Amino acid sequence: MLITKLSDFNELDYVNLSKAIHFLNSTDLAQTPLGRSHQRDESFYCQTLEYMTEDVDDFNFEIHQRRLDLHYVVEGEEEIDVSIDAHPQLLGEYNSDRDLQYVKKPKSYNKIILHTGDFILIGLHEPHRTNGLVNRSTHVRKIVLKMGK
Repeated sequence: MLITKLSDFNELDYVNLSKAIHFLNSTDLAQTPLGRSHQRDESFYCQTLEYMTEDVDDFNFEIHQRRLDLHYVVEGEEEIDVSIDAHPQLLGEYNSDRDLQYVKKPKSYNKIILHTGDFILIGLHEPHRTNGLVNRSTHVRKIVLKMGK
């Protein structure tokens, strides 16, 4: 599923998608080390996370300027909120080391529930927040592939 405005879509942002999907299909994702690993030149790197989900309203929305996020749930379920607001209001300073900019809660956004085996691809400058509980707090193991353009 890809939701965006046609005017904001740049197909060059997605050239590394097939490499990322191949990585997901050919790697034992239950064994990837926590943190950053599997650097693939500028195509992507893997960030493995484990956490307990929380009330999604406790998290700020964020955007990225250099890398797309592919979130793949290895185990568990979580709510991810995503907006296609291409001009969000910024909160604080951009962190270039983490390619992270917090933004104000958009006026409209989609609530996406991801279960084990599901993934979502979040585009550049698309406000999103993750780690949201679904009915109750649960353990999640997730791979986030940070994909370069």
